[in-house]
Amino acid sequence: MATLTLRREDGRVVCERCIVADRAHRRMRGLLGRSGMQPGEGMVLRPAWNVHTAFMRFPIDVVFLDSDQVVIRIEREVAPWHTVSCRGAREVVELAAGECERRGLEVGDRVAWASRTAAEIKSDRSSSPWSEDVPEPRARVLVASRDPRFVKLARFLLSGRDLEVEELTTPERLPDAVVGEDVDIAVLDGGAEVAQALRTANAARVQRPELPVVIAADTGGRSPAGVRVFDRWNETEEMLLDIERLLAERFATATPGTD
Repeated sequence: MATLTLRREDGRVVCERCIVADRAHRRMRGLLGRSGMQPGEGMVLRPAWNVHTAFMRFPIDVVFLDSDQVVIRIEREVAPWHTVSCRGAREVVELAAGECERRGLEVGDRVAWASRTAAEIKSDRSSSPWSEDVPEPRARVLVASRDPRFVKLARFLLSGRDLEVEELTTPERLPDAVVGEDVDIAVLDGGAEVAQALRTANAARVQRPELPVVIAADTGGRSPAGVRVFDRWNETEEMLLDIERLLAERFATATPGTD
């Protein structure tokens, strides 16, 4: 993984060793499996405007940056099992709890990324827990929809998050398809038939209880009571957040030392 240094415009250091998580697997893995963070360590998730701390063991400071590298929000001491977000953010920096106060970082500060020296990189490889070599498989998403417009939109959004996309043009066959397909999550487009989509999703869960199924439909912004159904045209960012959260939870349960 690439490692950068984060500084203010005046040169003051915010984070000496910040890991770049710019692929889906890296963002989903995040800080899972780690017992803590040391001062001077951090992780930047890009692109991102939200983070969750499910399965983590320690609190963190969360810094949201816009496209001009300006700090637009800071969440301090975020405990495990929380979600924080900021519309308009393009990157999220995770730091050890208390680092923002210790470094004097405030909303409105402009920051910049800097490459690290060869000596610093060599030192990290020999002593830093951040330099471990971790395989990065691409998560696979099965999109079940008979609407080519939704399939095109879903492929564009998911591919942009470095996720591999498979298509199923007969969504009613999803329960059978998930048995034969090696996929990590399914996105089911119910169109105007929300009730049928719920029945299909439940049938798929019977076949593969461990497989998350995300439902999108023409809801007009209103989900059925007790069930989360995303409006397929107006809640795409929320749907992407839920997909990455569910994939991260699947990853966490398969990662040693995260329970």
